[in-house]
Amino acid sequence: MTNSPGGQPVPPTETVATPDEFAGVVTMNDVAAAAGLSRTTVSKFFNGSATLKPDTREKIERACRELNYVPDLHAVSLVTGRSNLVGVVLPFIAEPFFGKVLQLMEREAAALGLQIVIQASNNDTRREAAALMALRAMKVHGIILTPIESEDNRALLASLQKEMRIVFLDSFMDENCHFVMNDNHQSIGLMVNYLLSRNVIPAYLGTPKIANPSRPERQAGYEAAMRQAGEKPRVIPVMLDTPTWQFEAFAYEQLLNWCGQGGLRDSGVGAIMCTTDRVAFGAAKALRRFGKHPGKDMLLAGHDDLDICEYMDPQLTTVHQDIERISKAAMHFIQLDPGELTGRYYQQRFPGRLVIRESA
Repeated sequence: MTNSPGGQPVPPTETVATPDEFAGVVTMNDVAAAAGLSRTTVSKFFNGSATLKPDTREKIERACRELNYVPDLHAVSLVTGRSNLVGVVLPFIAEPFFGKVLQLMEREAAALGLQIVIQASNNDTRREAAALMALRAMKVHGIILTPIESEDNRALLASLQKEMRIVFLDSFMDENCHFVMNDNHQSIGLMVNYLLSRNVIPAYLGTPKIANPSRPERQAGYEAAMRQAGEKPRVIPVMLDTPTWQFEAFAYEQLLNWCGQGGLRDSGVGAIMCTTDRVAFGAAKALRRFGKHPGKDMLLAGHDDLDICEYMDPQLTTVHQDIERISKAAMHFIQLDPGELTGRYYQQRFPGRLVIRESA
């Protein structure tokens, strides 16, 4: 505030923006003009339509980059009743398998004009419920969920599935749902038959109670394949009452305990078959504690084919999950027209592939 010549204070002059000052604001019409397309086509892009051709998407993306255009996602959701956001809720964000899945889903989402919002429940049902409700409030296009193995949020999920699109990834509460996942019976059977072909008896080392149905399905697949081959299943006992995603430490402790009780000496086992690669990493350390070198004195196999398997010593024999197809299937479900889901569940299981390396 300044003073007048007479010493009286003069209120500051109010500044009013003129239309010319908004001349530099980029609109959807500008994007359409730069891309050489209609505004309707550009609008479809930002509304997450799957009908646009790849070259049309490329033109729009290029125009957005050149013009530094960022759409108002909140405005889009108000008009359409949903946004171009896809919610992803995972129990443990640092799990390498989930990291790879996220990378592939983000790539697929970008190709469809969608964006991913990631939430981690950290194996806490209250955080899982809060994440689901937050995504609901954001009017997301759909949700991809790996649920915690718990009954706590069953009622909430049943309610949400009636009003929004949810697909379960790798795990689910029951089979009356949409899901995408590995074919666990097939993939575990591959490994059992391979190890038996090496003239060794494989014992099975599982995980804590954290993933339904992947955890029980893989063990059931092992037991079925062993019986089919005329062999008695050897399942290494593990503690299920303390859910944890620290698979390496869990496997090390459980196998160490089994070995200490004479498991290696009394069972005639020549291989340890693990539910996941991370379980195999912990098992390898436990075997060395008992003077067994993995890949030489005792065969060792995992499941998932994490990138690090190729760089372990010895390199880990495992089963490759087709996570690229799993990720694409999850995003494809989000984009399906409602009519394509009438009266049926979207359920996809993808076969695994044996990857033979030094450990077996």
